[in-house]
Amino acid sequence: MIEGIARLRETDPRRLGPFRLFGVLGHGGVGTVYLGKGVPGRGGRKRAAAVRAVRPELLRDRQLRARLRRQTARIAEAVDSPFVADAFGCELDSAHPWVAEAFVPGVPLSALVAAYGPLPEMSVRALGGGLARALAALNAAGTAHGPLRGSDVLLTTAGPCLADHGLALDSSGSGVSAGRAEDIFALGAVLALAASARHPFAGNPLPTTREDPDLTGVPDALCVPLLACLHKTPESRPHPESLARALDLSGTAARPAREWLPDPYLHEIGRFAETARALIGRRGWSR
Repeated sequence: MIEGIARLRETDPRRLGPFRLFGVLGHGGVGTVYLGKGVPGRGGRKRAAAVRAVRPELLRDRQLRARLRRQTARIAEAVDSPFVADAFGCELDSAHPWVAEAFVPGVPLSALVAAYGPLPEMSVRALGGGLARALAALNAAGTAHGPLRGSDVLLTTAGPCLADHGLALDSSGSGVSAGRAEDIFALGAVLALAASARHPFAGNPLPTTREDPDLTGVPDALCVPLLACLHKTPESRPHPESLARALDLSGTAARPAREWLPDPYLHEIGRFAETARALIGRRGWSR
């Protein structure tokens, strides 16, 4: 059984920006992520949100704050994809900075693989098709995801969803073309993990192109598209649209997850979603 939503501690805030907080979704290098609910913009309705409290020391650079605000606004205004969590906004200049996106009632791919083992080939193809289409939507909006890990991929009853976009706090920001190539490389590593339950770069979840990938355990039919993603030359990696077609031509990713995910995965996803609904109520779900 995978750890679910934790209760708020005495030291946790009860609100961040317009969001009331109900529980802790997780912790990371950028800051704690909370389950919240509130009205993200003027004249809107209450929405369930994943609200990340960003460590203030990471935001001392004014240009970095400006870039993150632009990227969040761009995703909120221009990205409309069932495979990308909606961006709600951010507040980066206050004493308690935060970034918020739609709460996705799903479980991280990395946690599911660790608990229940690799996905079958059909499932990896659907997963890859959905995530490639997510990257295509971000690229079309003039942006990229940034460091992409298995923990950024949330599996829900509706399918895969890419979260935690635009949080590359340790870079100056690269162009769309370079960002796209980096995202495709990272996606190849994530799909290799999904297919084999092994990181293809000696256990390193953030690989570099200096290494040769080890695809032991990956089905033979998936090795060709994944090796293309992991090509050492960025220009040789596939574009997201062509990768989506190569992996999932029939669009299985858009079908309910019960049609292509294993039962243990579905059970954990359902249990997590019910826990979240019990905390904040059934209204305001984005998916």
